[in-house]
Order: sequence, then structure tokens, then C-alpha cells
Amino acid sequence: MKKIRIVTWPSILTLMFACVLTVSCEKEKLDDRAFEGVDIVGVKINGDLFLPQNNDQSVVVTLPAGQDLSRVNLQLLVANGELVGFENSREYDCRKPLNIQLKGADGSQREVTLKVQSPPALASFIIEGLAVEADHIHFAEASLIVQVPEGTDLSNLAVTLEFLNGTLVDFANGQADDYTEPKSLTLLAVDEETRYTYDFIITTQDVGPASVQGMTINGVPTDSVVVVESSTLVPYITGLADFSAADVVLETGFGNRLDPAFTGKGLNLLAGDNQVKITGSDGIEKTFTIARPRLSLTPLVEKTYNQFGFGANDMAGVAFSGNHIVIANYSAVAPTEIGPNYYDLDGKPVGMLDKTGVEIAHSLRKLASDDEGRLLVVSLGITSDQQTIYRWDNVTAKPVPYITYSKATLGIDANPRTAGINITGSLDGDAIITVGLAQRSEVYVWKVQGGVLNKTPSKFAIPFDRTAYYWSVEPMPIGTDGYVSAIVGNSFSGIASLTSTFDADFQQSGIMTSDCKIKEYNGRTYLAYTAYVSGKGALFRICDITDGGANSYQQPIFEKWMASGEPNGNNTMDADMAVINGKLHAVFACTNIGLQLYKLEN
Repeated sequence: MKKIRIVTWPSILTLMFACVLTVSCEKEKLDDRAFEGVDIVGVKINGDLFLPQNNDQSVVVTLPAGQDLSRVNLQLLVANGELVGFENSREYDCRKPLNIQLKGADGSQREVTLKVQSPPALASFIIEGLAVEADHIHFAEASLIVQVPEGTDLSNLAVTLEFLNGTLVDFANGQADDYTEPKSLTLLAVDEETRYTYDFIITTQDVGPASVQGMTINGVPTDSVVVVESSTLVPYITGLADFSAADVVLETGFGNRLDPAFTGKGLNLLAGDNQVKITGSDGIEKTFTIARPRLSLTPLVEKTYNQFGFGANDMAGVAFSGNHIVIANYSAVAPTEIGPNYYDLDGKPVGMLDKTGVEIAHSLRKLASDDEGRLLVVSLGITSDQQTIYRWDNVTAKPVPYITYSKATLGIDANPRTAGINITGSLDGDAIITVGLAQRSEVYVWKVQGGVLNKTPSKFAIPFDRTAYYWSVEPMPIGTDGYVSAIVGNSFSGIASLTSTFDADFQQSGIMTSDCKIKEYNGRTYLAYTAYVSGKGALFRICDITDGGANSYQQPIFEKWMASGEPNGNNTMDADMAVINGKLHAVFACTNIGLQLYKLEN
């Protein structure tokens, strides 16, 4: 019940009656309507003013628990009438209801029952032969929970309870009983009518303030819930789920009570602002905010850079092809040098792509795969001669020339040095292929429709000057306009969301990343990328960017750190996603640091 402290009682009376008279006069002037009914609008108890709960028959005032109701100084504030036969500012025994006669300003009379209530308060708690600390006894609105020392035998305890404003019903003090399971405790109030029921629990478990121990999100359990800034809950979940429409079940602390208004149904956890109220066993209610979930995953494969046997700065790109991971490296010069190599999903080396007929002046450095694992691999290509992008339909297939270009056909004034290559869609269906040029802003876009390649690319420019040697533009899924660029450059380094005409829609700076992958899966759109942190290692990230908002890029749903003090001399890193055996997988790679492979679903 809300309590209001006032300076003087007469000033409140004067103000409220003035308001009543003013309103009444105005009503008489306008439409001569009848007075409103007489009612008790305030109750002053021992100097404190309370606002009562009213209905036609009763006026109820609730005081804090354990108050002495036998001698209460009462003052009643009446609107639209007056008290009959009741003397204000004197002591009354309020342990039982009081009948109050009221006379309205319109001449009507009514009787109401005034109920002044103070719930029971625990006066003493004793367990025979056992010392119980006071701060381990938690008496709240609907529960009495007592924490006893670990190892206590709960099956034979003799408990004695004493309460203010309450008498035990059907409970024998001092009689041994089994408390291994919760009991129900009922108290009869001093009015000998009202009954209060409590869950009575004696436990060896830790009890206390409101807390959340775990969650289940769309049937997938969390392995931890981290509390940030005392009231923000970050759930770490063991498998990918649709966090935009989540059914959430909370596992609260022992003896906690969850606000029944929280159903946990259909929550958009990506918003990061869902709130829930929980009352601890200490009786204190606390509001928690559920933050955007994070995936808590263990890599299927984790290989440090030196386990590959590559030279320094040699790893350039990574892609899925079927049940294999393909790695492009700088030293993969056709046809004699080793690479690109492919590995199984246990990280074991299996073989090397067939380079029969491949003619390049420089190494096969960047690669990408389509939805079915078909590979496109591009060489560095810094001569004016015709350059070729080769296609492998799988890791054991022979290469075929797929796209050719040159300084002349691209319409540029310098020899084309490729910065990266990306694919979305299917090369045997509909696909978009992008190739950016090193240290330039040009991006070339080829489209595939019905398995037929349009050999004439469209030319665009990203809105950033002076890129580095390696960067990329990843098309959004087929049917969705726009691109996402992973850029290392002089004027900007980071992730940028671009429109279909390559205007900047959103950009997040301060990230060193040169490649990324977008995958549409189960109605959601995910972005994966590797971010290099100089002198420290690499961050592997996945974001749910379905809504296209800035927060989606800024707050990843997965982030894993791989430490290394080795420098990434050319700033080459990559990530890929693919559905393998019906489950979404992600692989991340960073030169001089290493590789990690994840299955994102249980």
C-alpha cells in the first residue's frame, strides 16, 4: 500500500474539500447533476496517511507486517459527505473490522466496514539442537525458506515458530517432522477471519536474493547465464536457435518466485531488452533484462597455424566444399607447388586440388564456394594479360576456366590485382559473384541465371578510398538486395552494409577483416567473419543480420577468441558457412594464427 507523509492534517483536509466544493459548484452550474457518492478517501494511522482500497461495502488499509493493531490512532478523510458517530484522532482497537456510518452531501446514508490489516511477521524461529543464522531465515509474502548447514538431516526436525499478528493453524510447535519436501503453512490473522498461506521450506541449498541459474531457449538449454552490471542476463546457449521468436523457460534461484506476467512465449531476444521480475527468497523483487544470447560452442577442429606447415603469411582463404575444408595459400603456384589443400571435418589433410591445365602467372590465393560446394579460385593476377578464374565442382574434380578478364576488358588503367572473390547462390542455378581489386575501390559483379553466366560484369565502386591488398564484398542472399563488405584500408577498416548500388547503408569501423560470408538458413540471415587484432590473435564472429539493423552487426551472437602473438603481415583472414549433413557449420581462418571449425546446432 502506498504511504504518503504530509506536513499537517488540516492543510490536506482544506485542500481536498476545496477541490470537492469547486467541482460540485461547477457541476451545479453546468448541468445541475447530483453529488458524487460519499466515500472514505484517506486513512491516517498513527500519523501516516494511507490511500485505501474501496468497494461498496468495505474500505481496506494494509500496513507493513507485524504492526500492533490493538491501539491505533485513526483519522478518516471523507469526500462528498461526513462521518456519523465516529470520533477522529483517537485510539481504536483495529484487530477486528470497524463499522463506519457515512452521510453523503446529497443526504444519502451508507455503512462501510473499515479493515485495517497488518500481515503476520515472524517473531522467532527455532530448530531444536541446531543453530540457524538469522540471515538464513527468509520470510516473504508467500514463503518461509530457511537455509540450514550442509549435511543436516531434514527428515527429523523439531521446529518452533512464533508470529506477530498470526496464529498457526494445523501446526504443532516442537513436534519432529520430515522436511525433505516443502510444506504448506497457514496462519490465522488477528481478525480471526483472514488466512495467510506460505510455502514452508527447510533446505541445505543456498537461498537468498533473486537470481537466474539457467535458461532453455526454444528447447535448447544454456550452459551458463552471465550477469552483467548486476541485472543484465547474457544467456550462453549450446546451439543455434531462432532468437527472434523464442520460447524461454527460466531456472530461477532456490525459493525464487517468477512474476506470473512473464510467459516467456515468442520473445524477440535479439532486441536485448526483454524484462522479467523475480522475487528472491529474501522477499525482494528484482527486474532483470535478458540480453542478446550468445552461442557457447566447442570447436570440432582447432588447428594452430604451425600445424598446417605453411610459410609465414601463406594462408589466404578458406571455403567449404562438400564434407571438406579447402584452404588457399600464397605458395599454391600451378602446376607444381602444393595447394590449394583440402581437409576432412576432423581437420586431417586429404589432398590437393587438381591443377591440370591451370595457367596462372601468380598463385591461386583467394577462393569461394557456392551453396553446393562448387569452388571458384582466383589468382593474384598483376599482369596485363588475360586472367582466369577457375571452377572446381568438388575437391576431386578437374578445373575448368569459368571467368576471364583483363585490364582492357575491365576498363581500368592498371594491371588488375584481385583482392578477393565471393559467391552467393548456386552456380548451377542463380548466383552472384563479386571480385574486388586490390588498393582500389572497383568491384565487379557477375550474375548467373539458370546456370548460365553473364560474362560481362557490372562495375561498381565502394564508397571508401585506398583499400589494402585484400578485402571483399559479399552479396546478400539471392532475392535480397545489397552487399556486405569486409575492408582493410587507409580511410576505413571494418564491416560495411552496402545498398544494391554500393552506397553505404551502415558501417562499423575499427575492425581488421578482409573477408566474410553470408548464409540464409531457416529463414534467418547470418554473417560470419574473422577479425584480426594486432599482436593478440583473432576474433571469430557470427551475427544475425536478418533485420538489417546496426545493432545486428554490432552485437554478435557468437564470438570466440583464438590467441596468438604472431603478426598477420598481409591482413588475410576468411570465414565460410555451409549446411553439412543437415546442420549449419562455420569455419574461420586467420593467417599466422590458425583455424577453427564449428557445428552451430545440436
